[in-house]
Amino acid sequence: MNLKRLFSNIKELQTVDDSVVNSLYTLSTRALLVVVLLAILIIVALYPILDGSILVWSLILMILTGYRLYSAYSFKQNPKKYSMALWYKKFVVDAILTALVFSTLGFIFIHQVDHYYQLYIVAVLLGLSLGSTVSLSADARLNIMYSTILLLPLIFSMALLHDTPLHIILTISLILYFLAQVTNIYNMYQQKNAFNMLQSEHMLLNSLFKNAPLGIFTYNKDLKVLECNEQLKTLFEHEKEKITGMDLRMLPDRRILKVLKNAISEGTQSYEGPYVSLNNKPFWIDAKVFSFSDSDNNVLGGVGMIEDKTKEHTALTELEYLVQHDVLTGLFNRRGFRNYMEKLVTSVKHKTYFSILFYLDLNQFKSINDSLGHQVGDDVLLAVSKRLTDNLGKDCMVSRLGGDEFIIIIPHVSEDKNMAHKEAEEFSREIQDLFLEPFIIKEMHLHIKSSIGIVIMKPAYTNIVEIIRHADLSMYQAKNDNGHVAYYDSSLDKQQKELFMLQHDLVYAVKNNQLGLFYQPVVSIDEDVVCSAEALVRWDHPTRGALSPQDFIPLAIKAGLISQITWWVLDNVCQHIAQWKKENSWNLEYVSINVNAQQFVENNFAREFLNKLRKYGLETHDIMIEITERSLIDNFDNTEDVINELRRQGVRCAIDDFGTGYSSLSYLKKLSFHTLKIDKEFIKNIEFNPSEVHLVSSILDIGRQFNYNIIIEGIENEQQLELLRGLDPKLRYQGYHFSKAVDVEEFEKQFLQNVTEVPIL
Repeated sequence: MNLKRLFSNIKELQTVDDSVVNSLYTLSTRALLVVVLLAILIIVALYPILDGSILVWSLILMILTGYRLYSAYSFKQNPKKYSMALWYKKFVVDAILTALVFSTLGFIFIHQVDHYYQLYIVAVLLGLSLGSTVSLSADARLNIMYSTILLLPLIFSMALLHDTPLHIILTISLILYFLAQVTNIYNMYQQKNAFNMLQSEHMLLNSLFKNAPLGIFTYNKDLKVLECNEQLKTLFEHEKEKITGMDLRMLPDRRILKVLKNAISEGTQSYEGPYVSLNNKPFWIDAKVFSFSDSDNNVLGGVGMIEDKTKEHTALTELEYLVQHDVLTGLFNRRGFRNYMEKLVTSVKHKTYFSILFYLDLNQFKSINDSLGHQVGDDVLLAVSKRLTDNLGKDCMVSRLGGDEFIIIIPHVSEDKNMAHKEAEEFSREIQDLFLEPFIIKEMHLHIKSSIGIVIMKPAYTNIVEIIRHADLSMYQAKNDNGHVAYYDSSLDKQQKELFMLQHDLVYAVKNNQLGLFYQPVVSIDEDVVCSAEALVRWDHPTRGALSPQDFIPLAIKAGLISQITWWVLDNVCQHIAQWKKENSWNLEYVSINVNAQQFVENNFAREFLNKLRKYGLETHDIMIEITERSLIDNFDNTEDVINELRRQGVRCAIDDFGTGYSSLSYLKKLSFHTLKIDKEFIKNIEFNPSEVHLVSSILDIGRQFNYNIIIEGIENEQQLELLRGLDPKLRYQGYHFSKAVDVEEFEKQFLQNVTEVPIL
């Protein structure tokens, strides 16, 4: 229909007579009771989010609704109290005020809630607008005005909700719905007039059936179909002869039967939901059913109006699925997991049963993503999710929270805590076993392990936020355990609190002069001559005493304080070397300092480093930078240029803790560093295990092939020293066997007096 013509016709709609006013008040009574119920449901749904504001809103609505119910009662008892024109004006004003109150949901409260509740508000307002087509059907102008007040603010708000998924599509859909609603109200008004005219002339609904945009049929009090229109025939793909005369009580799908019966005895009824046609084709329909009478108000039967909502319902169902499921794997996402948890903790069985939560993190996933690409990473996530869902049973819920993190829930395991713990152990082994076989991705065999944090959820415990926090703590504990499995207990909370306080104290460590510098000598293995030293920072904590780097450096990296500590170390090392040179006691090749590769991405790191050396009058070969293999590989793409620039200026670099990372050989070739420091883990048991000797020998061969100077870390006894000396007399080493790290005064006293000069390599 031409919209300009439609709105022009709306202005010319009916004059108000007694029958219209009477119908408005009669229909409003039941509708207002529904409004009261709806207000209660809105409070229940939105109070946790909106608190007091929704209570104020509902109080205003309740007062207005109570006044309208009183007006309807007064009209019924004494319609002559006022003129019909005044009764009508009172009704219109009250209805508009009600619409304005409800419309605040769409232009005020919708901005204060998340997407899930926004969808709820949209559904409420659409339901109200749809319901008003019945309760205000006697007055089309008021009906349209009511829907306009409800929907237009919602449409404008939705257009401005840029962070809401598909907000443009939703806005367009609402506009189309509004236009369809106005058109529908207008058509229903026209059809109603035609129906009344045809009834008085005994023409029933023939003309109305021809023009109606909905599937319409009439039936008698015995529930036998009298007539149907072409739209109904087209909708359900039935022959008209097959429908006419049909006994509705014999319908295979009986979900709509109650509505058809009640419409005759109780008045207008509605049904929205699934329906399976005679051809066994599924639909989602919106049915409005009402009775029709003769001139003496004797009920003759009913009229049914069917609208096919299958497409709209399918779209909403798909949207709801997308909101709750991970796009890549099809598993529950974070929102879907939370909704599942809300159902679990509010279930009856949860009051007495233990449930188990497993929080999985894939240990090698970042390296796969970085080295093989995100497409392979996505394929890995798909393969992992498939292996989990295929093997863990139907009772298990598997979700992907994001990245490489998965959560598995086994609900209602047992009422006995010991049995629940036993089930958790068995199930964790089952999960670990799923990762024994490699994942075959693009003809590559990828061996992946997982860290598993386990939370045994106590009966009747409903704090979902805490459950997730416990799972997170246990998973990170598992990543640090050799078995890669950890259970949550209260001690993890204590540890987390201690780490937080330690991280807080670390902020003031440099400012309060709590850091100290220690030096550990690096010695030639053939003559036990000190060649160089490694500078190691210690933290003299005010309450915990001396803390080694492994106790606080990871916290410094996490808190973004590592740069401040590194520059402090460099300043102090430069001061010490400058002083030793001034005193003519400097006979070392270099002093090495540890730098995390993340710092190389700082602006002008190379320039600032070289400026520090110049400030203290040092040569670029006086200080060597040690970079751990793992931090180097994790940040290689962003740091390669900086490292090469330092090397061009003569700064020597070493790969520290070699062998603890991954893909090491390719980086050895790419970087060509000065020194390779082999991690102490490789020699810890070398005197007891001949295979360890062969492994170290192989690593030494690799280092020599790339012309690296090699330092062995962690030598603690003479037997280890002799074994390594036999492998390569040119090695250098450091460890407690020769000397632990000592403070600067002790280092000067022991190692910088009468030190034999060694040539610079």
